[in-house]
Amino acid sequence: MKNISNKEWLSLTVNLNKEYNIDSLYQHFYNYIIGTTEKDSKLIFYFEKDNQHIINKLITNQLESYKLKIKNIKYENWHNTYEEYFKPININNNLMIVPEWYKIQDNSMEYIRIIPGMAFGTGTHETTQLIISNLENYIYKGCTVLDLGSGSGILSIAALKYGASEITAVEYDRDCKDNFLENFQLNNISNNYTLLFKDVLSFKNYSYDFIIANINKNIILELLPRIKKYRTNQSKIILSGLLVNDRNDVINVIKKLKFNLLEEFIKGEWICFIID
Repeated sequence: MKNISNKEWLSLTVNLNKEYNIDSLYQHFYNYIIGTTEKDSKLIFYFEKDNQHIINKLITNQLESYKLKIKNIKYENWHNTYEEYFKPININNNLMIVPEWYKIQDNSMEYIRIIPGMAFGTGTHETTQLIISNLENYIYKGCTVLDLGSGSGILSIAALKYGASEITAVEYDRDCKDNFLENFQLNNISNNYTLLFKDVLSFKNYSYDFIIANINKNIILELLPRIKKYRTNQSKIILSGLLVNDRNDVINVIKKLKFNLLEEFIKGEWICFIID
């Protein structure tokens, strides 16, 4: 990466071969996880550095038997660390997510090139794969898309690859900016998008054909009433960033607000809803 930031994160590595209750760990860390990666039977959670005292407290008070340890990750070391285990990810056999250094061998597929960066949106997480694998079935040529919590921009790029004509990406964390713009440049996208830095819960324009929200449950539960109130058309909405155990809470809100549940999909511990 050319742009060096002082930003740091925390990582916590869990050996999947041990008798850990992974679902329990997700439940404890749910509100603080900003990314996960799996490698060599190990699951790695990532957190913001600012939440170190909270994570330490959770480990000490509720997860002491797991003997978990966290460590710091500096931004300038992230790219080199990730390079050793970022492998191509095949989506629906027609779109592949690859790191910037990957040499393309099959020209029959579409590719999204990603620079592993501070936004952690690399396609390795189940929620990202759930959304991208379903975009193909709903995105149509010329449609407009709102990407809430856009992070690295990977979902926006996928929507453009599948035919969207215009993307509005909304992200709260300004540290994502460089990585977002680099990923768009890497995929030869110079227009057809707008990047806004603001709280998604302060956003009021939902007049898009398709709305993507890959955030956490608490934000989604607050977001859905706002979409219902402010949207002016029958947008298709795809929701993820949700654990399987969140299903009933989200379904209750979907029904209460009289959205139509079109489909739902599960991958690992995570669930994805498509509504309108």
